[in-house]
Parts: sequence; structure tokens; C-alpha cells
Amino acid sequence: MSPFWKIFVAIFCYISGIVGLGLAVVNASQQPPATSLAIVYGVAGLLFLAVGIVLSRRPSY
Repeated sequence: MSPFWKIFVAIFCYISGIVGLGLAVVNASQQPPATSLAIVYGVAGLLFLAVGIVLSRRPSY
């Protein structure tokens, strides 16, 4: 994968992860709390953040 696309996908994953975690907090703080949606958004947000971190790391040779 070219460096341009790696950075593009990494930035997309970072933004998606932050949005997912934000949605998890919003859904968990509702009355009554939407716990299942909060868990789904939280897990998806953490997954996207992990993918973004993996893609933006420098290669170790």
C-alpha cells in the first residue's frame, strides 16, 4: 500500500474512532441509557483507533 493511502486510511480511522467513542458516551448518558448501542459504538471506536495506530506506525526493519 502506498504511503499516501496508508495515511489517508489512518486519518479516516482516527476520525471514525473519535466519532464512535463520542457516540458511545452520548448513548450511555441518555435517559434511559441505550447500553447496547453504547457498547457497539465504543467497541467500533476502539477498533478504528487501533487500526489507525497500526497504520500510522513507522515500519520497523
